Parts: sequence; structure tokens; C-alpha cells
Amino acid sequence: MNTIRTSLAILGLLILFFQCHIVLAQTKVLIVQDEMPQINVLVDFLQSTGDLQVDVVEQDALPRSMEDYRAVIGFIHGSLEVPTEEAIIDYTGKGGRYICLHHSISSGKARNPHYFDFLGIRLDNPEFSPNPVKPGGGYGWYHDGENGITLRLVNLNPHHYVTNHNIEWGAPISYISSDGPSVEGMYPSIALPKTEVYMNHKFTDGREKTVLVGFKFYDQRNGEIFMQDRAVWLKKYGEGLVFYFMPGETPADYRNTNIAQMILNAVIWDQK
Repeated sequence: MNTIRTSLAILGLLILFFQCHIVLAQTKVLIVQDEMPQINVLVDFLQSTGDLQVDVVEQDALPRSMEDYRAVIGFIHGSLEVPTEEAIIDYTGKGGRYICLHHSISSGKARNPHYFDFLGIRLDNPEFSPNPVKPGGGYGWYHDGENGITLRLVNLNPHHYVTNHNIEWGAPISYISSDGPSVEGMYPSIALPKTEVYMNHKFTDGREKTVLVGFKFYDQRNGEIFMQDRAVWLKKYGEGLVFYFMPGETPADYRNTNIAQMILNAVIWDQK
């Protein structure tokens, strides 16, 4: 009888241990970064509003395994090291959730062997990216130095949890989806002042992505208006998910609680 009771007690402890392990995994987030000012703001929000445990590392201090993390957030401005690239792809394919922020899609990553194929992205003529570009042309970026630019986000998927749960969208603006042929419509918007825009991110994976948010931007350098369905999207990869959020050039982008909330929503969203 004592043996049975002991066995049941051990079994109960094991069940409790695994339940605690699952809950902990659901609330742990790893951020791999190389610019702390923006990330400090985002971490404060994820911890205070989302009640998440957030671990922040640089690429030379990756954990041996990412499997215990509910999500891995990438915020890499400089070079993406191959071991980091491989770890992210492996983690996502096995059921992880990779949240790619701002310049984690940028021209330098085109040199990585697998990263853009993993994301389903191509950047054409990145060597000319600081120069003005035309819609649909080569890849471009612009932030006008310390002045920044105004980036207007438009809500293209008004029923999706990630971009609508606890989000306050502003006044509608006119927008024509870049998934043409499309007609002009009025869409709720959020304006981000003094930030940066990335133009002509080209999808290489057909319809695998679900686009949630587009952007509208007027480039005063050449008079071009960009309306592109590229500001926020998600896709499946293996057993996991990839999210992309374009905002993040300055800490102010993440002080905008709508943007920080979208990222939190991507962490906690139950796709089932």
C-alpha cells in the first residue's frame, strides 16, 4: 500500500512539473538583438502588460536550445550570423514562433544562405537602396536623417486578433492594395512620425503569407506614393509561424502602445 501511495505521489509531482514547464514555456520570450534602446521599451511593455518572462541576448550568447520559448523575437540591424540564422529556422520549423522586427529584413541579410528563402522575401538591387526608388522597383529605405518620415499603417485585415485585439486604429485613409488589380478604399490607419520605411519587399512564396497591415508613404524625393501590403504579415513555416512587423526604427515606435500590443498579440495569439 505504501508503495502504491509513493508511486501516486511521484506521478502527481511529475504531472505538476510538466504542467508548470508547459505554462512557463508559454510565457517565455527570447529576444535576439543588437540595438537596445528600442528593445528596452518593448521589453518593458511585454513584461508589464503581457506578464511575460523576457530574456534578451546578443548573437554570441544564444541559448543551446530555443524550444522552451513561446516566441523568439529577432531585432538585428547588423549582420545575421549563420548560427543565429540556423537556430531560428530550426526552432520555427519545429513549431516555434519567430517574430521578425524592422531591420531584421534588410539588405545585409541577403548574404545569408537560407534566411530570405525561409521568410519568402527578395530585395532587388540592394546596393542602390539609399536612393529613391519607384513602386515595384528595387529595394529602398528612407528615414530622412534625424527628421524621420511619417509612415501610415493601414488595417487590411480588421478581424485578425494580432492586429486588432486591444488596438485603437485611427481615422480611415484612402488606400489601394498592392495585391492588384484592386480598387481604392478607406482603411483605418495609424500614423508613425519620425520613423523609417522599407519599400519594395517582394514576396517569393505566392500566397503563403497572410497580410494584416499595409503602409502608405509619400517620398518627397521623387514624388512617388507607395501603397504596399507589407507592413505586417504572417506565414506558416514547417510546424511553426513567422511574423513580420516593419515598425521599429526608434524607441518611439514601440512607445506607441498599438505597435507594442500587436507584437504582444503575436506572442499570445492562439491560432487554433
